[in-house]
Formats: sequence, structure tokens, C-alpha cells
Amino acid sequence: MKRAGQVIVFRFPQTDLVRGKLRPALILGKLPSQYDDWLVCMISTQLT
Repeated sequence: MKRAGQVIVFRFPQTDLVRGKLRPALILGKLPSQYDDWLVCMISTQLT
């Protein structure tokens, strides 16, 4: 069961539309809709 605050592994799409890599993400919350849509935030160790 998904819930806010969980860390998950998610396939983030790439800008060139090639299949993305599995990356960790933090679930922020469920979006208010009839669909099972969630707001997630990618987790990275890069400081830019």
C-alpha cells in the first residue's frame, strides 16, 4: 500500500523518451482525482 513519506523505486522517464532508469523517490501525497495518481520527488546525491 502506498502512503505519503514512503521511499520507493520509480522509473523516471528521460528527456529523449528512452526508457528511464530505476531511481529512488519520495512519495509526497496522493493527488485529488478519480485516478491513482501520486506526487513524487526524485531523490539524488548530486548537489549540482
